[in-house]
Amino acid sequence: MAKRKIRRKELKKPDEFITFSSRIIAWCQDNIRIVVGVLAGVAVLILIISAVFLFKASQETKARGLYEEALSLYQVESSGSAGAVEYSMAAAKLEEVKQRYHSTTVATNALIDLGNIYFQLGDHEKAISCYTDFLQRTNVSHPLYDQALESLGETYEAKESWQEAVEVYQRLASEGTPVYQAQAQLYLGRVYEAIGDQQKAMTHYDNYLNENPALIFGEWIRIKLRRWRLEEQG
Repeated sequence: MAKRKIRRKELKKPDEFITFSSRIIAWCQDNIRIVVGVLAGVAVLILIISAVFLFKASQETKARGLYEEALSLYQVESSGSAGAVEYSMAAAKLEEVKQRYHSTTVATNALIDLGNIYFQLGDHEKAISCYTDFLQRTNVSHPLYDQALESLGETYEAKESWQEAVEVYQRLASEGTPVYQAQAQLYLGRVYEAIGDQQKAMTHYDNYLNENPALIFGEWIRIKLRRWRLEEQG
């Protein structure tokens, strides 16, 4: 195979990469203050981001420590071996988590436990505040979202705020996972029964049974519905 001859002109052709690199180096040398300023700015930005990350991690760790202390008291009370004093102590620690570490994930999740404690203590207004705060901070993708709606509805029921309970359970029926949607029908039936709206109660109880036909728990609802329908016929 014949060798390709390199023309003299090609031998003199400069390497483009070397030329480009030389221009960059020359520009940097001529504009050293700009280069130093940019590099310093990048370094400061990295330091700020790192500091924020470390601060948040530290806050989460501290919040977790307090939360676990409260949870240990809460679990002792739940086991039946303690009293309202332990509940109050747990609530105080969770309130500290809520106030001091407001922006942490731990503080958000702790609102559920705090609401549950206030509910057990009979302080329905504070329980409602905790559940509502949690729902405002999160969305339907949060694993505890349905539980918060359910607990909020039950708290409204406990204080006989029927309309508010209906609104919350309707949200649960539309926003919840399939299991909670079915439960919402039971809760709505229960609320309408409590306020004397038998027709709506029957509708929601029927909806619940359609979703859960095999549940033994549903037998008492079937008995109730048969009795109501017999009364209507009589």
